[in-house]
Amino acid sequence: MVGSSPPTGSSHHLVVPGSVANLGPGFDALAVAVRLYLTLDVVDVRAGEPGMLACTFTGGPPLVGENRIERAFRQAGERFGARPPGLVIDVRSDIPMRAGLGSSAAATVAGLRLYEAFTGPRQTSDLLALATEIEGHPDNAAAALLGGLALSCQLADGRVEARAWPWPDDLRLIVGTPETQLETAAARKALPETLGLRDAVFNLQRALLLVRALDTGRFGDLREALGDRWHQPTRQTFVPGLAEALAIDHPAVLGACLSGSGPSIALLATGRHAEAADLLAGIYTSLGVAYTIRTLSAHQPVEGHS
Repeated sequence: MVGSSPPTGSSHHLVVPGSVANLGPGFDALAVAVRLYLTLDVVDVRAGEPGMLACTFTGGPPLVGENRIERAFRQAGERFGARPPGLVIDVRSDIPMRAGLGSSAAATVAGLRLYEAFTGPRQTSDLLALATEIEGHPDNAAAALLGGLALSCQLADGRVEARAWPWPDDLRLIVGTPETQLETAAARKALPETLGLRDAVFNLQRALLLVRALDTGRFGDLREALGDRWHQPTRQTFVPGLAEALAIDHPAVLGACLSGSGPSIALLATGRHAEAADLLAGIYTSLGVAYTIRTLSAHQPVEGHS
């Protein structure tokens, strides 16, 4: 479950999902929460050291780069004013870092939820606005906060409106992650600063078709609906296997897209997951790239957060 319950003594437990963002044409607007999780446990509460946060990371890869849990926890205090007690936490995550699966957004949301748990409830819109400031874009954070298929819209004043609804239960994401890391900031620098009208219309049409296909179960529309001209063509040059995955034409695969900024790639499939996974594995094998393939289902929306 995304979110938390009031802490009891020095014991507290939070679970936040990873996510697959963009989904082809839905750049910075669409993401689906998936069943890869960051888990956080409070192991000690130090009332005499307000605002202190000490983190240990166990059972997963070592922390790479900035500690987003700590940053979000600190910035929440600056934004909302209340001072939480000092906390010692243990963090475990099965979300690979710098893989395009929402690891930084999950950590950011975990820090915000941790602050909320010890200072009192906050409006989801306020948490999402702060998460977007930290992340630079709202899509992964919205999915991590709300679950399910999340649609986010950043307003001119910085606020973010988000809506979430269930992802189809029978639709799986077959996600391939090559053994290479890619920073979102670096991937964004490669994007064009302007888009032509035809390309803008192309993505708008397919983003709307994608939402409708997922809503109605018309999965035959997904291959076309996942088409993109905004970010995937540029990123093909440094994401191994992306061009080949987007070109897959096989009945086991309903469509393909880059997961976030990459380097993970997602295939959509219903009942033929193993075949889809074999196709993706074959691409990496032919390129001589080490990889991990995961078959993921959605982490559905939290009740009351739609």
